[in-house]
Amino acid sequence: MKEIYYTYNNEAISSCVFLSILNYINSLDIARSCLFLPFLLDDRTISSLQKTKHIEVDLDQFIKQQPRLFLSFNKRYLSLLPVTINSLMLLNKGDQIDIGKNITTKRTFNIENFDLGDRFNKIKEVIPILLSMIDKYSTTELYKILNIQL
Repeated sequence: MKEIYYTYNNEAISSCVFLSILNYINSLDIARSCLFLPFLLDDRTISSLQKTKHIEVDLDQFIKQQPRLFLSFNKRYLSLLPVTINSLMLLNKGDQIDIGKNITTKRTFNIENFDLGDRFNKIKEVIPILLSMIDKYSTTELYKILNIQL
């Protein structure tokens, strides 16, 4: 089962997710970057985020509306941490991003011209929703709200 999880949630799709996020925001702190994959690589969370497309919902409301999605958030966070680190290192070594105090992109990526599959298209569609949902929170607040246990 573990092998299937890592085949489905791999560095290739994760790298595309990070490049898409960086098309929306110029800079991302490293600790915050570790929070994206547990949201965006979970099909149930993607489906729930799609339903909030036309509604302004903040993270607290979303958690209250979908509490079962967050029962396993810490487990997903820990499982996807190596994938996050590997993806960011691949992008850095590929000269796509800079990793310093923050993660910054070296250029804007136009992935609109590529067919990266239905799953990625669904993920890409909800990235702006997720970004607006978590925007008002500091990284420290997000870790507390999401009950991340390191």
